[in-house]
Amino acid sequence: MPKKNTTRKPAKAAPAPEPDRYNAAGQKIVKLQKLRSHQKYLLKDGSQVPGASTIAKIGDDQSNLITWAWNLGNAGQDFRKVRDKAADIGTICHFLIECHFHGWEPDLSEYAPADIERANIAFANFLQFWNEQELTVLEPEVQLVSEAHLFGGTIDAPSVDSKGRVVLLDWKTSAGIYTSQKLQLAAYERLWNENRKDQVVQRRAVVRIGKDRADDHSIEWMFSSDNEWEYFKARLDLYYAGLRYKKAA
Repeated sequence: MPKKNTTRKPAKAAPAPEPDRYNAAGQKIVKLQKLRSHQKYLLKDGSQVPGASTIAKIGDDQSNLITWAWNLGNAGQDFRKVRDKAADIGTICHFLIECHFHGWEPDLSEYAPADIERANIAFANFLQFWNEQELTVLEPEVQLVSEAHLFGGTIDAPSVDSKGRVVLLDWKTSAGIYTSQKLQLAAYERLWNENRKDQVVQRRAVVRIGKDRADDHSIEWMFSSDNEWEYFKARLDLYYAGLRYKKAA
């Protein structure tokens, strides 16, 4: 019997990162990739933990979504495509806001023009809200992990108001402001306070940004997030109970 060839092929070198691009004004051009990898949150020991947005939705009543999908089906539309389009618009809007804070030029070449148009409406609504509030960003798109509670999250833009108070905001391009969004914001507040002990959050709000017409935004300030945090922790406990159950089965 002929011997197997055990010679190993040399490993392929990782592709070189693309060089940074800049426009004529010296702004960095940053591309929003449609198929970018999902954000991972890792503890100091390398263990992966869930994101706050995932935990906040556990146990939500899905009956409205079922009705929504049913109505779309009756109208001849695929709810998956409608859902993905809405997600793309939200992603683009968040990216435009991030570019605004960093001073980048956004490259949206991988996205549909119609989705970019609606995202730009939402971005204009965000700018109107932002200018009304007179806030200064501390750090845009802050990725944090809680070693104490075992979850992570990306906070949109922790800021300081005109009185020097730390403000936590989470913006959404949804039709309304929902419980899961407030739970997510409460989780973000704990993430921030655990990792930034010298800049404790004093104000917090969920901001809804419309994407279909101008001058459409609303804000729900929360005097406290204690009740929402208690509710979030219950969902977090349920998540880890489910993992333990699957592991023991």
